[in-house]
Amino acid sequence: MLPIFPTFKPPIKVVYSWIGPRGPIINTELPNILAYACVAEGAATTSNKFWSDDLWWRVFSQNNNFTLAPTWNINAHDYFIYPYTIGWRVEFRNHFAANAGIFEFSHIPKSIIHHVICNKGYILIDCTAEAWVRPEQLNQMHSYFSHFNRIPMKKIIYLNGCMNSEKLYNEWCDNNGIGADDRMIMIPLPISQSDISRNANSPNLEPDYNTEVVPEKLFLCWNRRFRLHRTMLALGLEKSNLIDRSYYSMGKVDPESLNDFINTPDPHWMERLAIDPLHILKFTQKLPLVLDNETDIVKMCGDHDSAARPFYQNSLVSLITETNFSLPELTLTEKSFKQFKEKHPFIIVGVNGALKSLRELGFMTFSEFWDESYDEEPDAISRLRKIIEVCSEIGSWDNEKILDFKRKVKPIVQHNYNIVKVDLSRKAADTIKNKIKETIK
Repeated sequence: MLPIFPTFKPPIKVVYSWIGPRGPIINTELPNILAYACVAEGAATTSNKFWSDDLWWRVFSQNNNFTLAPTWNINAHDYFIYPYTIGWRVEFRNHFAANAGIFEFSHIPKSIIHHVICNKGYILIDCTAEAWVRPEQLNQMHSYFSHFNRIPMKKIIYLNGCMNSEKLYNEWCDNNGIGADDRMIMIPLPISQSDISRNANSPNLEPDYNTEVVPEKLFLCWNRRFRLHRTMLALGLEKSNLIDRSYYSMGKVDPESLNDFINTPDPHWMERLAIDPLHILKFTQKLPLVLDNETDIVKMCGDHDSAARPFYQNSLVSLITETNFSLPELTLTEKSFKQFKEKHPFIIVGVNGALKSLRELGFMTFSEFWDESYDEEPDAISRLRKIIEVCSEIGSWDNEKILDFKRKVKPIVQHNYNIVKVDLSRKAADTIKNKIKETIK
């Protein structure tokens, strides 16, 4: 008698414990009155303290390979996903604490856990707003799911905001003797791109890239929180006499830590970048550097009304100071996508491989015009030095070269504008389907 192998037949059910007329309620915790109001017919909530669910709508709802389903409708023959959305509001480790983790606080039905362990179910962890794949975090997930709940790790899908998460995870597994069949499914998704994509698709908001006007400023660089690479980049540009030729936002005091800027430079970085105390003094005297007076984080991140457009149109190149620079986790936040909707050339000040990651998403970069080998440099300080050198080279361009650059680069920025309009969340659903199919033997 021939063995019977499971067959994969979409649609895959996306399962929620609570579903209202206007959609599902997040599985991560028991619903409150705001959650009920949000999914009730004709009701709405505007509270910014309410954690609503948009995973179904954002990733799965318009893909024919998935369908919405309640927990009571699941049997042993169903392929399904039970999703959890986690974020900064609760510490990562608390979601995966034995006897007090997401299963316990969500009161997930025992039948769902049984079908995940024994049948065709999967747990999906949506953490796309963060790049949480540090060794201690991976260990917490393995301990909670595999050791404590006896769930095969290949039944865990980790949707995360770290673009090199699969590489980092496989390295961690190799170092800890975890075999290929005992690894969770890692899928990177830069969720900030979805918001930028929706904005780029808004009617009458497409910018015009004027190739016949020399902008007043060379660089545009938005900064809010202090981070070492942002501090040292500012000082490097000050040393090169480029700050006054740039739109560069930087506070005198960090808005969250309340740390003063003058306390942030690192002596080791200063020595290697040949920055002396005079550069710190000169730059500090210019602080705070304020561009648009916007303080609302949602508006700063999304720029939904394109209020920042004049800064893009009156500058030549965006300097994107990403969240991570010295850490191994490669982040592509909203900073890496906002300039696409404004048709703006860019230099990315991020983890090595950031440009490569953007190219893998379909975007074009600018190696034709300047040296992009900085993206391949593993040493953080050397990478920053190369970036400052590129900025200095651009700073030497005369008006004729600037206009020639703008004319030649127009097809690239138009291409990137067209690419950013395609929501990566929609593609993530196909990736999830294919990954589930690959786990079936």
